[in-house]
Amino acid sequence: MEMVKQVTSKNTSVITELLKQNQYVFVSGKQMTALLKTNVDQVIRFRNCWNHLERDQYMADGGTYRYRRYGQFVKLPHTSEITMLCHEPYVQPAYINSLNGDIERHFEPLTDRFVTSPILERLLQLMSDIYDGAEGKATKWNIRLHPYRIVADDLEWGQPTPEGLHRDGVTYIASMMINRTNVEGGETTLTDADKNELETLTLERSFDIVMANDEKTMHQVSPIRPENSDKCAYRDVLVIAFTKMED
Repeated sequence: MEMVKQVTSKNTSVITELLKQNQYVFVSGKQMTALLKTNVDQVIRFRNCWNHLERDQYMADGGTYRYRRYGQFVKLPHTSEITMLCHEPYVQPAYINSLNGDIERHFEPLTDRFVTSPILERLLQLMSDIYDGAEGKATKWNIRLHPYRIVADDLEWGQPTPEGLHRDGVTYIASMMINRTNVEGGETTLTDADKNELETLTLERSFDIVMANDEKTMHQVSPIRPENSDKCAYRDVLVIAFTKMED
């Protein structure tokens, strides 16, 4: 994998070009922290939002390992405005999600603290710019946000992608590490549309992120288990889905 070596807030073209060239790109947490111009207080407040997720009651495998919330936004072209949409159930077709597809899943909405975080606003603006660049034009985007916490202990390993290797039925999909505590496993594998492996990597540090063209790649994350069996393990990520909308 060709790494993103140097990125500034004024020039993210290297990220865009790698995304276009390889159909995915990894950006380190250190680089993302610089791009997002964060400070310690903002990071702490943002990470704490993952302590207020609700357990997913829709797991067809019977698992109790996933906590989440859900919300969606629209980003119009040629403007910096990102508008939150009315809260709705989340539905995926069964051909996309073989485990939990074809049902309305009613998740709790995103919290006010999460939605108003300056980190989130900068992140969505940054990603809009990158994806606009990949599309070659300013684009109207539907943005769906899925903050997840996957937990594991000696009795139950956590499954970040219980549906296995899959795509999400969107235009671009991204996963950003928020916190990783007492975790073994959790390796991300990306493949092409024919399931040929492109890369296996581990999101380890806060704000490590992988962005991918969901129409041309597939992905999965291996199960997690505790490093220290005396303590619970958890893996907090933010999954961000961008879908092109008609103008």
